[in-house]
Amino acid sequence: MRIGAPRELHDGEARVSMTPASARDLRKLGHACLIEAGAGLA
Repeated sequence: MRIGAPRELHDGEARVSMTPASARDLRKLGHACLIEAGAGLA
């Protein structure tokens, strides 16, 4: 399964729904993790 984490579009919002640790855990379970470019830069 592919699991995606989009970047937040609202002004002042900098949170991302997937952390590096959660992405690692999901990959261990056989899932593909996709994180949108620019996510978390704010």
